[in-house]
Amino acid sequence: MEPSETSSKQYIQKEINVILLGETGSGKSTLINYLTNYFHNGTPGNLKIAVPTKYHAATEGLKHHEDNVQDASKSKTRACAVYNFRKQDTIFNFIDTPGLSDTEGVVQDDFNIQQIMGAAEQSGLLTAIILVINGTQARATVTLRNTLCLLRSSIPDVLLQNLVVVLTNCSAASVNFDMVHLKPWTVPEANVFYMNNCALSRPVSQWMDNERMKKAVEKEWESSMETIEELILSLTQLSGKATEAFTQMRMKRDMIKSQLHSILLEVKKFQSLQSELDVMKITQKSISTDIKKYSDYKRTKQVEVTEFEQCDYYSTICSLCSDTCRENKANVNPFQLILGTILNAFPRLNIAYNIINSFLSFAEPLCNCNHPLNKHYNANVRPVKKTKTFEEILQDVKNAYDQSMRKNEKIQSKIGNLDSDITAVKYALDEKEAEIMKCCHELKKLCSQFNFVDELQSIFDIMERDARTLTSTVARTDAEKRIRNIKHVVDTLSSTGNSG
Repeated sequence: MEPSETSSKQYIQKEINVILLGETGSGKSTLINYLTNYFHNGTPGNLKIAVPTKYHAATEGLKHHEDNVQDASKSKTRACAVYNFRKQDTIFNFIDTPGLSDTEGVVQDDFNIQQIMGAAEQSGLLTAIILVINGTQARATVTLRNTLCLLRSSIPDVLLQNLVVVLTNCSAASVNFDMVHLKPWTVPEANVFYMNNCALSRPVSQWMDNERMKKAVEKEWESSMETIEELILSLTQLSGKATEAFTQMRMKRDMIKSQLHSILLEVKKFQSLQSELDVMKITQKSISTDIKKYSDYKRTKQVEVTEFEQCDYYSTICSLCSDTCRENKANVNPFQLILGTILNAFPRLNIAYNIINSFLSFAEPLCNCNHPLNKHYNANVRPVKKTKTFEEILQDVKNAYDQSMRKNEKIQSKIGNLDSDITAVKYALDEKEAEIMKCCHELKKLCSQFNFVDELQSIFDIMERDARTLTSTVARTDAEKRIRNIKHVVDTLSSTGNSG
């Protein structure tokens, strides 16, 4: 803050901070000039001007942020400016703020609101919030309704008891503005003041030489100074309120917007993971088809084999074809039986017999099986023909099956990892959604008239637009559900505020 006086502050016992709010052209800067004249002993013939206007140049050397003083459609105050005045042991700090609802639109209004709330927060202790309203307005115009909507979302409930209204360009008898337009706010009649700004609304040359006009201006001037006196007295009787609520509101608003933006990013991450998961599942389905296709890599083959079973009689068996040439003991040649027994008892003799037979085989008669007799032997067994089933592996099919199984194992691992990542993203989204809900309820407690719809609609529009671009049905359904949940809470809180 920049004091307008250089006198020592060692005797200052009290400091009063007041912020002025209103739409563009409502008369905030004009009120600052009237206050300047009150504290600096100005007169209609010797005006003390802190804020330059269309007809009056600045005279007090105070810092201001006025532009476009000739353009009534634009806010002349481009930034918050503090004007300091001293009366006895009290310092009055009046914070002039940019006008709301001018022709530069919503973006400028949002910027101005941020400036206003920042200035209020930095003041530390706020004695009063003065709403400056053009008292000649019989109806709440679009710009006034917009201004009040912005202010209702910006002023914490704890400061509503310190709300003061100054109706400009009118007197108590000529005022057109109906205080019902401020509902649900209620301002005590003692905190409503009426001011006619005619002394500063035209150049001095217009009335100075006209005695009748001069008397009218001087009369209005005197009345305005009395109103300023009453206003100052009223301010000294109000208790200052800590501006911590402005800080909390700013933090909650920033947190809500930050979490909503974070949800946008998480939803995009969800979309990316879900899309990858969908591709993996399609690939896995193809691999599962291959596994089923190549799983039949085994073939069964039936083969007829001859096995020998023990029996209680001797048979003559051909060692070449395994046929039973004689199956009954009674039909066995006794010589062959005795010979078989001897050869079985004496292995060396058996070897010699086989060697001799190998030389004599060409002259050996053939058995019924067309094999030489020396290729037969006698034993108490009989051949039995059986059909056996053998398993055959088709190696090329088996290789394809094994490869498909390895692919499936790898992709199943990737799917598991993606499922875990998606679960983590959903958990993060749940946490952010819960934090948004919590902040909305806490913000509602700080400012019961906070307009969540107006504050968050632009972000909701972006979220809904991005949700429509999601190609994953799962991700899109999840995103739309979260948006609906948050909007439901926002709508509920907003309707509760409006009904109050």
